[in-house]
Amino acid sequence: MQKKIIALAVAGLMSGAAFAQSNVTIYGVVDATFENVKASSATGSNALDFASRNRVQANSNYIGFKGVEDLGNGIKAVWQFENGLNVDGTAGVWNNRDSMVGLTGSYGTAVMGNISGPTRVIGGKMDVNAGATGIGANTALLGKLGGRIGNAGASPFDQRITNAIAYISPTVSGFHGAIGYSAGNVAASGLASRESSAVNGVDGLNGNTAWTLGLIYDQGPIYAGYAYTVVDATNSGAVAADGLLPGVSKATNNRLAGSYNFGIVQVGLMWDHTNATVHAGSDLAQNVWYLSGKFFVTPNGTIIGQYGHAGDVSGNGNLSEGSKHWMLGYEHALSKRTMLKTGYSRINNDRNANNDFLYGVSNASTTAGATALMSDGTTVSGWYAGIRHSF
Repeated sequence: MQKKIIALAVAGLMSGAAFAQSNVTIYGVVDATFENVKASSATGSNALDFASRNRVQANSNYIGFKGVEDLGNGIKAVWQFENGLNVDGTAGVWNNRDSMVGLTGSYGTAVMGNISGPTRVIGGKMDVNAGATGIGANTALLGKLGGRIGNAGASPFDQRITNAIAYISPTVSGFHGAIGYSAGNVAASGLASRESSAVNGVDGLNGNTAWTLGLIYDQGPIYAGYAYTVVDATNSGAVAADGLLPGVSKATNNRLAGSYNFGIVQVGLMWDHTNATVHAGSDLAQNVWYLSGKFFVTPNGTIIGQYGHAGDVSGNGNLSEGSKHWMLGYEHALSKRTMLKTGYSRINNDRNANNDFLYGVSNASTTAGATALMSDGTTVSGWYAGIRHSF
């Protein structure tokens, strides 16, 4: 899995690993599950349930190319292109994943491109599902603020950061850190400009800017990390392609997590706090907690489970907007590269909450099979069985 490690290490902004000189490497993942999903008990005048239905779902499939050139004096040039692919008949999106170019040496690594920030990396690290993907992933609740700030209800902090530059420090005694900045997308047509003007009264084409930083300790059985990310549309108007919905001026996220591997059992705890400044009404905030665990029952078999709790959204009258997410599954390694997996995932939304299995706007895993939001108060559930192969 050294290929995946490099993807998280460089693109994830959080690596202290060194690069060895090599030729171009091709790598990737093919992950598909047969699923049955449904949504029931919706509330309100627009209540919409989804009857139980079967589907084949592609889960973060991708192919990547990466390389390194030794420039001498301890400096190396590094690059990577990573591209989303699907095996379920739907189209993938070329070059939509971690892709960058940069330099690395004894003083750290600097890269530019489309990258995963430390907030996203910590969330993925704490998820118990292989690849942090599928209907059981913790992105069901993390960073969403009740679906009020992100494109298609997703978290703007758990997407890759576009048009970004970042620095990753070397590892010292198990610690390494990172800082990154995104200049935001630039609109290709007048539509985004008109939307920005309508929302904020500005006449600019720039999208949302973002700052992110993180610090991680990863040594032996202990993992701990903290990340902070702010997405700012104050001077440009929110652009959904950059994560924020129109009507949101700024959104910030604090994420703190830790795990310990006892040998036969690994447990983790994560706290996530999101707040947003909106153009109309009070500022909004929400806390989310996740408790996760892995039980290594055999050398090749692992029972996985996690429980998440999203509190009510403050600043919105403390309405009944909380959600609870739990999943239980089993993963069995047939080899170092091939795994069978099965599990069950369920989200219980309070009367005014509408969280779903969405984990990314470009590769959604919603119950409805699209990026539309659930109706309020739905209970979303599903089981899956599938296979994951890395190459």
